[in-house]
Amino acid sequence: MKNRKPRRESDPSQKKMPKAHSISTENKKLVWKMSRIDENSEWGWDKINCPYFLKQIWKTLRHFESMTWAEILGSKHHSVDVSLIDKQAQKRLQELKYDDNEILVSFRIGGKQRIWGIRSGVDSYLLWWDPKHRIYPSPKKHT
Repeated sequence: MKNRKPRRESDPSQKKMPKAHSISTENKKLVWKMSRIDENSEWGWDKINCPYFLKQIWKTLRHFESMTWAEILGSKHHSVDVSLIDKQAQKRLQELKYDDNEILVSFRIGGKQRIWGIRSGVDSYLLWWDPKHRIYPSPKKHT
């Protein structure tokens, strides 16, 4: 029997290759994750009193779940480069071994109160409770 090579119609390298599609999460709804909550720092969740949490924070977190990332990251809620946040907060990220994140998300709860999270796709890992807006203070107007 002869040693035959299979026939092919074309060179496989010229066949159509599937294109990788980046899946945008901007039009997907946010999903909360609790595994990275910091309980023992200046911005620890242990500082929140229960009635305030249930009345204000829980209500706001539930509202965010009905929104897409595009809706959330509009005006009052935004991403912040880690290099711009308070130095103590940067140090705390290192202690927690979360310093591989370049960007955090600030969620405005009301007045000065902020919740800080780490975004990963549609997930937001809750991290800090910042009731006095100290992690990333807004520059004062007219100064």
